[in-house]
Amino acid sequence: MQDAYPLHLPKGILDQWLHHLSIEKGLSLATLQAYKRDLMPFLQDPFTLSTLQERLSTLSQAHEWQAITVARKLSALRSFLHFLYQNGLLNEDWAEVWETPHFWRKVPTYLTAEEANALIDKYPLHTRHGPRNRLLLELLYSAGLRVSEACALKVEDIVPEEKMLRIWGKGQKLRWVPYGRSIEAALTAYLPLRQERYRPRSAAAGYLLLSQKGGPLTRVQAFTIVREAARYAGIERPISPHALRHSYATHLLLAGMDLAYLQQLLGHAALTTTQHYLHFMPAELREVILRCHPRAKEAPE
Repeated sequence: MQDAYPLHLPKGILDQWLHHLSIEKGLSLATLQAYKRDLMPFLQDPFTLSTLQERLSTLSQAHEWQAITVARKLSALRSFLHFLYQNGLLNEDWAEVWETPHFWRKVPTYLTAEEANALIDKYPLHTRHGPRNRLLLELLYSAGLRVSEACALKVEDIVPEEKMLRIWGKGQKLRWVPYGRSIEAALTAYLPLRQERYRPRSAAAGYLLLSQKGGPLTRVQAFTIVREAARYAGIERPISPHALRHSYATHLLLAGMDLAYLQQLLGHAALTTTQHYLHFMPAELREVILRCHPRAKEAPE
């Protein structure tokens, strides 16, 4: 596939594509609107095949899209790209690349403890947003929060006397997550600066993490911060906020935490979801078993 030139979209091409879908496939107005919504995030004019790939990777990780969501959005994108090819706007059918397995860059399941520590500790605190960004990184790795949970966290959800965070997870399910000295230090560094540097708007006054314009920090902004932190730490492979949550769970499991306790900390509705971590790291678990279990050690000669 060629990626030598950026494509500028002709005016009205989106409406032409939707009209084509309406006539050729007989799609309803609601379906056409859904196709348009799924496609719009990718239409950054001009674009190349590489920028489309990067855009999909960024959005899917930042918004934590499930596989079915990615598949749906890819369906709209592939349809639009094929339409461009049919109308002579592309020399090759870029839609075909989305079925090529090597096109995807697999995000690492988790970081090593050394990488996770470097990603947080090497993030500079002297910058304007340094204390806020360090706190975000701590919440993702040291408390294992989902990126949406970290962005939705309120100041009132912090209980410093108990060193606990009140987390409203998926389905508004409440759980309590303990935190340690690293998050405590990050809170101490950030909270005195929060009002002065971010001037929270009235609608966002309760949110802990704020954007430069005074609104709540978004998931896309959080993804950018994590990617920036990875660069500071010298980690070249792509890292997402969810990779830090994976790292939190993996490191606790390898340290011997009971799976049921980990389920509560992560806010998983079913233990089977937490059990997936057992499949992510068979080699590491084997080492733990050989080191710790009395019946797994080598028999004496």
